[in-house]
Amino acid sequence: MSRAGRQFDRLLRRLRLDTREPVGVDNRHVYILPTRFGWLYGALFLALLTGSLNYDNNAGYLLTFLLGALGVNAIYFTWRNLVGLQLRLLAPVPVFAGGEAAFTFQLSGKGHRSVCLQLGDAQRLIDLDEQPMQVQLAVSAPRRGWLDPGELRLSTRYPLGLLRAWSLVQIGRPVLVYPRPVPARRRTVGHRVEKPNPVRPTEGDEEWQGLRDFRPGDPLSHVDWKGLARERGLMTKQFEDPAGRDLQHIDWAAYAPADIEQRLEFMTDAVLAAAGSGLPWELILPDRRLGPGRDSRHRERCLEALALFGLVGEHNP
Repeated sequence: MSRAGRQFDRLLRRLRLDTREPVGVDNRHVYILPTRFGWLYGALFLALLTGSLNYDNNAGYLLTFLLGALGVNAIYFTWRNLVGLQLRLLAPVPVFAGGEAAFTFQLSGKGHRSVCLQLGDAQRLIDLDEQPMQVQLAVSAPRRGWLDPGELRLSTRYPLGLLRAWSLVQIGRPVLVYPRPVPARRRTVGHRVEKPNPVRPTEGDEEWQGLRDFRPGDPLSHVDWKGLARERGLMTKQFEDPAGRDLQHIDWAAYAPADIEQRLEFMTDAVLAAAGSGLPWELILPDRRLGPGRDSRHRERCLEALALFGLVGEHNP
């Protein structure tokens, strides 16, 4: 976040929340104003006070001061219902365009009642005891790229509804939105498969496959020394080279003449299909080439590259 943005948040007394550490709502970050019923309550108090002074009525004085004491105490309890609330944002999970991004907040405190959490159009009313609570709010994700959820608003009207206290929390962790997966009409056009000759796994140093009995001539670096120390026998670690398997190519050029967004949607579906096949694949874009690989990390890197393709500021904010 820029320095000017931090100063603006400080001016508005807004908290900034991310996944690194929790933040607490203190007395400097709480706004409080009367509700519509609060204004009516104040008008009634002034009317009773005026009548009591005019007629010097002791019963009127008693009722007026009772209502005034209730109003003053309501100010304190409404304000106190937000102060001390602790929030933490759990790491958001990437979603596909057209779905909803879920933001999960962990709240803790003591005796916070009727607290409303609002994020965009989603809101949730909670009562918080001494045990921490997780609250999830969903925000629509219409397009690919980084989704900034905006501002979380905490508010309460507890206990009498005469006043409304609220605090503004800026969420400093956007969520990544992948392109919507759409199956291509002709999958074979952009989903080429190369078959080496012969097509069978070969031993290499890339991916762990398991253990087998030690054979004379096996490299000592592949010996399972920890297993030997635990009296499991002399075993050799086996690795597999992905290049020895069928290699799938998800190529940008193969999806012409579709436009950019359609190509990204087709290629997203192809990446998901390749990840489910268990075979290695590589993603070929105009500005980069990812792979070959077939693990979950390779899948995430490919989907992230498709989500941020052609966007300004492709790094994680």
